Amino acid sequence: MSCPLLLLALLGAPPPEALTPAEFGDLHATLTSCSAEKWQSIPWKVDLLEARSLARREGKPLFLWSMNGHPLGCT
Repeated sequence: MSCPLLLLALLGAPPPEALTPAEFGDLHATLTSCSAEKWQSIPWKVDLLEARSLARREGKPLFLWSMNGHPLGCT
């Protein structure tokens, strides 16, 4: 028995009902569909030299993100 189900059993709660394939499909679509964020429309470069060259040609600034660790702070 998994931990969440064991906890529910210990609390005296009834086990959750299983999802039907149609309900799962609806839930999956709801959780995975998201509108595009503005940052996703930017053609990011992962090659620093390529980005530097492009910024110089277009006369635009270069945004450089450098850090140590996980980008979400999950270290």
